[in-house]
Amino acid sequence: MSQQNIPQDGEVDLGSLFKIIGKGFQNLFNAIGRFFNGIFHYIILGLVFVRNNALKLGLAIFIGALAGLFLDLTQPKQFSSTMIVEPNFKSTQQLYNNINYYHELVKQKDSVLLAEALQISVGEASKLKGFYIEPIKNKNEKYELYNEFAQEIDSTLVKHINRREFYEAFTDFDYNYHIIKVKSLSNTVFKKLSVPIINSVENNSYFKNQKKINDENLLQNEKVLLKSLQEVDTLRKIYNKVMITEAQTQKMGTSITLAEGAKKTSEIELFKESLELNKELITNNTVKSKTTEIINVVSSFSNIGEKERDILKKWTFILGVGSGLVMLLFILLNRLNKYLKEYK
Repeated sequence: MSQQNIPQDGEVDLGSLFKIIGKGFQNLFNAIGRFFNGIFHYIILGLVFVRNNALKLGLAIFIGALAGLFLDLTQPKQFSSTMIVEPNFKSTQQLYNNINYYHELVKQKDSVLLAEALQISVGEASKLKGFYIEPIKNKNEKYELYNEFAQEIDSTLVKHINRREFYEAFTDFDYNYHIIKVKSLSNTVFKKLSVPIINSVENNSYFKNQKKINDENLLQNEKVLLKSLQEVDTLRKIYNKVMITEAQTQKMGTSITLAEGAKKTSEIELFKESLELNKELITNNTVKSKTTEIINVVSSFSNIGEKERDILKKWTFILGVGSGLVMLLFILLNRLNKYLKEYK
């Protein structure tokens, strides 16, 4: 009987464990509940604050927006236009430098130098308000460039190159396509800017030399491929004549000089070689078409610019929001002042 009244150690430990787990879950749920209750409490306090000061805040926003609207209506209208380009021969950084140089001239209001650089009149240059450039980002380009990079280097080195590190080292200059944006008070100056901007890079002697070498290499490669393709075609014709001759001699009872397997192997190899040469020739022509210019213009500036419609840059929005924030700060400081006076 005494042994039946003694509780087992396993039962005691298991019961205590369940109590600890239950208490832990209860504390966790209580903490989550207090967290959400605290958030809800502060949301309600914020709504009460807005309700009590809605008139002051609304009046401040209205007055600021009204003043901003007046400025927007009285200021001259601003226009913009874009051009999409594809730089070759690693000329992207030079293009970015030139665009930033034009933008600095605009900021410094140096219309004379800007007019000289862009080959336009000083009056047209004085109406320019900004030059901007950024890449057209495409994740697929990163994957394609990594695959090309992996194919060009030794296979043993690829194992030591981290794909993520390659992507992190990828800069804005490495993208293929870039968009140039120009802002101006005149909507007819944009078309005059395409040629000077492109020529500012293409007239560079370094890139001219790079293009010349590239053209010569592509031309030489094309000649080699065409000659090789011609030789392969000649061999195929000779091989076909030999096969026809052997077939005719076989009918006359003469023994076959080539084994059947050797015939099929030679024919397939020549056919594969012809296909490979054609593929290389197509690739060569594709590269030639893409590198005919130092900078390929995908789409040029439009003849007439578009009105700037970015609401975040309108004075109506800026002064409206700004006035509301100033009023909010004034109310908070007033409350803080009252609290400090009553504080003991």
